[in-house]
Amino acid sequence: MKKSSFLTSLVLVMSIGFSGLMTQSVSANSAVEVQKAQSQIEHVKVIGIGLNSPWASVTEEWYDPVTGFQRNDKEYIDRETINSETKVYKYEPNESLFKKSMTQYQDEIVWKLVGYDNLGGIQVKKVKSIVEPKGGIYQIAYIDISTGLPIKEETYGSNNEHLKSFIYFFDHVNDPSGEIFKEVEKNTGVSIKK
Repeated sequence: MKKSSFLTSLVLVMSIGFSGLMTQSVSANSAVEVQKAQSQIEHVKVIGIGLNSPWASVTEEWYDPVTGFQRNDKEYIDRETINSETKVYKYEPNESLFKKSMTQYQDEIVWKLVGYDNLGGIQVKKVKSIVEPKGGIYQIAYIDISTGLPIKEETYGSNNEHLKSFIYFFDHVNDPSGEIFKEVEKNTGVSIKK
């Protein structure tokens, strides 16, 4: 229990601390403002935590549908290391990060409908995917019915043991100074192994 509590605290610090450092000049907008602006940058944040092992991660992606620039940041910790990675890519402007997230869970060969539920006041569709049939590993995803976007994903092992949880956040941001895509690549790692 202490490991889980420590990791939860660490993930929150990583999420708030690193996110604030990385996007100082970025501001979130309301849904009304998003509809008015055509070139808003899509932002996806995923916080993951291992429930039975000392593992946690915060992943953020930004994508500009006008220029095709995408930035991926990932901070994670495990038993031995704390790592941080940043990479910026240039793609043909075409696909939305949000749309990619939605279509991933619409593949009925991979994801089977389990039912409907209410998660924190949001009506969700529960879908299940078998990751490793022999090992009994599967995932449950909770998809917001109104948006089609994932809210939460859980990984389970044999005997229905809850192994990992991921929480998803989606928004649009403005970046008039272009700070988000200036950092091309960065990797840092610190060993915490005794």
